[in-house]
Amino acid sequence: MNITERDVKVGIVAAIGAFIVSVVMLDMNGYIKHVGTDAQTVVEEFKLVVVGVEAQTKVSSKSSNKEAFCADGYLLLRPQKNQSGKSVAGLLVDAKNRPVPCSRELPAPRG
Repeated sequence: MNITERDVKVGIVAAIGAFIVSVVMLDMNGYIKHVGTDAQTVVEEFKLVVVGVEAQTKVSSKSSNKEAFCADGYLLLRPQKNQSGKSVAGLLVDAKNRPVPCSRELPAPRG
């Protein structure tokens, strides 16, 4: 049996077509999950309180019941008292959804 160049081209086109049809059918039947912006949820918003040398800053004496920790170079928050037993942590991001980096060794402020 002789395989011609035309047979190779037809086989390649058939394989690409079968792949495209498979992906479309999987998507139509719901086997491919698409993540939208509704999957991102804002649990709580925070604000930055600037601590200056001259200015007096007032903060509440009550605990926020949250603790921050550094993991893989980014700042994460989790509840201190987790009643559900699940260890839930969230990545702290700014208003443009960029993660806040952290370091165990912070340089002294310049001034």
